[in-house]
Amino acid sequence: MTQLVHSNAELRLAMTGLASNICLVPTMGALHEGHEALIGAGKEFVGKDGCVVVSDFVNPKQFGQNEDFEKYPRNLELDQKIAHKAGAHILWAPSVEDVYPGQWPMEIENDSRFDILEGKSRPGHFAAVIEVVTRLFNIVQPNVAVFGEKDFQQLVLVSEMAQKRVPPVGILAVPTKRDFDGLALSSRNIYLSSDQRKVAHLIPDALKQGVLVASKGANKLEIKNRVIEVIKQTDLIEIEYIEVLSNDFKELAPGIVGRILIAAKLGNTRLIDNMPILLKEKL
Repeated sequence: MTQLVHSNAELRLAMTGLASNICLVPTMGALHEGHEALIGAGKEFVGKDGCVVVSDFVNPKQFGQNEDFEKYPRNLELDQKIAHKAGAHILWAPSVEDVYPGQWPMEIENDSRFDILEGKSRPGHFAAVIEVVTRLFNIVQPNVAVFGEKDFQQLVLVSEMAQKRVPPVGILAVPTKRDFDGLALSSRNIYLSSDQRKVAHLIPDALKQGVLVASKGANKLEIKNRVIEVIKQTDLIEIEYIEVLSNDFKELAPGIVGRILIAAKLGNTRLIDNMPILLKEKL
């Protein structure tokens, strides 16, 4: 069984003598098949002599006002079983005091990309993400960390931070794991009512249509309109944003692979998704 530890001291003891090649899979718990894919990718990357540590920490700083910190699903026993099934060596479930000891300050350099897309809807979110991941890196000292492409903005920002470290931490990006109908797996999917879950597939369906019309020469406005057209098959989904951008969140030029990104709400549940997209070059 994957070893469950809590304090930083327990983590260091558990890691003693295991391996010099350490992979960290940061999570906020509520593990599912998407996390299994992250853990499995990390295990495969470090090989049989590596050690995979899964952090299970619901970071209070990542939740804004009126968000679901208290309601966020927590089931450590189930998380341990899933982590074991996926091949993790250690499940580390620290307290807030372990991750944020005392009043230890940490200055996070501001970035204009903190305030777009997810950051526009959730002020302060990405500063909190960068801070907590930095703290996790400082404690675990991994060689590599695994992040999913579903949270693409997070992936890009964390990757840049990780490369600036001395020594740098390698970032392994794992494609989005999807349910049978294409919906991106997320811990928040459990909040969907049965009626909402039946139409949630329209989110990835709409992205696929956006990618398709882009390949046929549609411009960005036409792409967005096609996405909206698909989503509007139901009145249960409220679109927050649809954006077509480069992989560093700038204007996407034809002939370059970028991303189409969406955020939408079904009732009180907010879901995000994205897919690679290529604008057709003008002849």
